[in-house]
Amino acid sequence: MKDHFFSKRKSILMVIVLSVLILGLTDYITGYELSFFVFYFIPIAIAAWWVGPTSSYLIAVLSSIVWFLCDRYSSRPYSRAIPPYWNVTIRLLSFLIIAYTTSKIRFLLSKERKTSQGPFRQIKTLDGLVPICADCKKIRNDRGYWQRVEEYLSEYTDATFTHGLCEECVGKLLKEAGIDNWSQLLPGSDRPKRAKFDFYWTRRKMSQIGALRAILPRVWKSTS
Repeated sequence: MKDHFFSKRKSILMVIVLSVLILGLTDYITGYELSFFVFYFIPIAIAAWWVGPTSSYLIAVLSSIVWFLCDRYSSRPYSRAIPPYWNVTIRLLSFLIIAYTTSKIRFLLSKERKTSQGPFRQIKTLDGLVPICADCKKIRNDRGYWQRVEEYLSEYTDATFTHGLCEECVGKLLKEAGIDNWSQLLPGSDRPKRAKFDFYWTRRKMSQIGALRAILPRVWKSTS
């Protein structure tokens, strides 16, 4: 595959070189009264787009040399010896600018395409009806087992989850624990006196209160 790619680029480059030579021959036959300067931009731009920046710079130099030879042997009268060299220098700069600009546009478009398509290649979509419990919000998979939402999405998509507590759940847990002030959960504070620890306080609720003790100092600092 790689050899085929380089072979294709080589073939395109050979066609471009041939087109520059044909263009130079046409420029020479028509004489200096008709200018073909702009037409040299076409093979340079094609080389920059399809072959690469280095090849386009070489084609720019080749085009300048071809134009200079056509101008020199077309018996164009000059009052001094400097103008032909000045003209070929200006044309070389113009050709190099075309090569650089086209290569830069090609590079930016390719980079933007990769950037825009990269995230979408990692996305797996879910379609159809997804059965979900109206109470606990678990989802029934295709094997008939009920899974938590994050487990189901992690299995069928490339998403990953981190867990935290929203403001509503924080307030709900504080209310259930009988805590009116967040400062009662800060490290170093005494155990809340108003907390109602009864027989029905489950281990899950205790772990949630422990999580609250860990995260609330940062929440407290951000809101104070």
